[in-house]
Amino acid sequence: MLNDQLMLLERTFLNPRAFPEERYYSHVLWAPRTGSVVTFPGLSNACSRARDTASGSEAWAEVQRQLSIVVTALEGA
Repeated sequence: MLNDQLMLLERTFLNPRAFPEERYYSHVLWAPRTGSVVTFPGLSNACSRARDTASGSEAWAEVQRQLSIVVTALEGA
């Protein structure tokens, strides 16, 4: 029973559309990243790409999208 609950909890963090460039990654909380941070990989990657761009750019729109994905996953847990 507990194992089933843990399995269902883990599934809430899977989103196959979270990483359009990396089709083999789907875990919102833990996944390989291009840098040193492995938690919230989509958000970390998006922030590192957007850091040197102007606000309102497409890179910051991706940060917002990744943040929405993380929030939705956490609310679903």
